[in-house]
Amino acid sequence: MSQRERELAMLSELRQAEIARAVTHGLNPDVPMKDTGIPWIPQIPEHWEVRKMKYCFTERNEKNHPNETKLSATQTHGVIPQTLYENKGNHVVDVNKDFDKLKFVKVGDFVIHLRSFQGGIEYAYYQGIISAAYTILVPNEMEFSEYYKYLFKSYPYIQLLKTCVTGIREGQNIDYNVLGKKFIPLPPIEEQKVIVNYIKEKIGNIDSLIGNLTEEIERLKELKQKLIADAVTGRVDLREENISIDAQ
Repeated sequence: MSQRERELAMLSELRQAEIARAVTHGLNPDVPMKDTGIPWIPQIPEHWEVRKMKYCFTERNEKNHPNETKLSATQTHGVIPQTLYENKGNHVVDVNKDFDKLKFVKVGDFVIHLRSFQGGIEYAYYQGIISAAYTILVPNEMEFSEYYKYLFKSYPYIQLLKTCVTGIREGQNIDYNVLGKKFIPLPPIEEQKVIVNYIKEKIGNIDSLIGNLTEEIERLKELKQKLIADAVTGRVDLREENISIDAQ
């Protein structure tokens, strides 16, 4: 691994750590904490609540919206139109019939994306229809949506998801009957807003650095491949040129 790739890994770890700290402990390090007795969040600020997830959401099983936009649940971009996902260079299995059997999704809903290894609960940025195999969750209190969005992508919560699966190995799916009985932290709504704004600003800065590093690494890799190709074809002698082809 090159120096730039190590820096990228460190930034990614910092990003995850910042989200986890903010959504499970808040932003004030001096606030008194309390024990929860909950394995995945053993301590939270003493003024926060905990609540079973099934009491925070209602399942949406609405169908028969065949003319709505077809959506894809992605782990990097949330729930977005299939066309946008395909434009990002991804392949999806297109559904060309039985649109009326697909589940209806509204902006602000959460879609359980089945898989748990990177976080399997995705925020819906668009309205449309999606696979009937997915579980659609509607926050009972919509003002909590953005906090949930970051909580569900935090490292501690992803570890919780791994305990709520059925099947084996690559066939493991998140079982909402199990997950719904798990407790999640709920800060006061005003504190949630502060946490969300902090994450957006902090993570936005980190994401900008990650984006710049990723582009630099890709450029260096392309240069490396070109130099190797030129050396193989005899266009350049690396011994004479003394060119380093490692992505430093």
